[in-house]
Amino acid sequence: MVQPDLRRRLLPPLALAAVALAIPQAAGAAATVHLRGTAYEFNNVKVLLSGATIRVAEYPKLSATVAQDGTYDLAVPDRAKVTPYIVDPGYRTVYLQTFTTDGENLANVNFQTPTVDIYRALASLLSVPLDAAGDPQQCAIVSTFSTVNVRALDFAGFIAYGAHGVAGATATTTPNAGTPVYFNASVIPDGSQKRSSKDGGVVWTGVPTGVYTIRASAPNARFASFVATCRPGRVVNANPPWGLHQLAPPSSAHVSATWRRGAGVATLRTLRATHLPAKATVRISCTGKGCASGATTLTPSGSSADLRAALGARRSRLRSGQTLSVAITAPVTDGAVTRWAVGRTGTPRAQRLCVPLGLTRPRAC
Repeated sequence: MVQPDLRRRLLPPLALAAVALAIPQAAGAAATVHLRGTAYEFNNVKVLLSGATIRVAEYPKLSATVAQDGTYDLAVPDRAKVTPYIVDPGYRTVYLQTFTTDGENLANVNFQTPTVDIYRALASLLSVPLDAAGDPQQCAIVSTFSTVNVRALDFAGFIAYGAHGVAGATATTTPNAGTPVYFNASVIPDGSQKRSSKDGGVVWTGVPTGVYTIRASAPNARFASFVATCRPGRVVNANPPWGLHQLAPPSSAHVSATWRRGAGVATLRTLRATHLPAKATVRISCTGKGCASGATTLTPSGSSADLRAALGARRSRLRSGQTLSVAITAPVTDGAVTRWAVGRTGTPRAQRLCVPLGLTRPRAC
């Protein structure tokens, strides 16, 4: 939720906080991936929080400073659970959901950060019991049922898109964190609202300490789940384009090939893509010793394409140890990757993988 009215924007501050798990210090020597995003004032998206510090609850020694343009880049351990949070004088410390890193960098891990005054106003509006330090006595969890249309947008595109909620959805937690409150179309938490409105907001307050999995359902949409780790005083804000984001449909594209086999060489006879989604981009590449440098990129005008003709005769000959890959992407659709690994003998067999929208690493469909 990027530009709601003051009450709506104030709520997520209570919804802007975090998740925490622990990563052994020894993992510092392991492989890393990068979290990248933008930090901005919760009630004014044009105010970028340059100079703020981004940290990770599980790794106290890790930190990054937000640049003049509001962006940050933080290297964190791979194959680990990490909970980013932001510290900036005059602003409420905000934690995000807990991410489990899995071999790829994560983009658009943004912070919506309320001023201290806005946070206090929100707490009053929601009648949230506070301790002597002004922190919630328990925990709050907030997220947004956000449309798939903003999932892969950069920060500028995300802000320009405007309202991005999905109406008609419900959410549950495991273990049970109580009954959520949904925001109505006027961007106000409304206890009589039984499902999300076009605003998309949902909040739980008074959540006990624990680790929670939040899931969503709707008649005509699928959503990602997320993990929130609650501690007293924390507000977990799983904000767009993460949190309860709508999942993209799988790619309709299909890529097929036929081969002519020789000693140590496999030559493409045909390579064709069909059922391409609208505005698809096709990228053909080769990996392995002796592959030609660079990739061939196409933007077919129709729903099918002769990729063998575009590839050319020289690039259609692959040797043992090389792998041919065809990656297909399209707006608001999961990506599709088809690979053929060439062995010493036998016809290469297709391996089909998927790339969820907003991510980069191919995985089993």
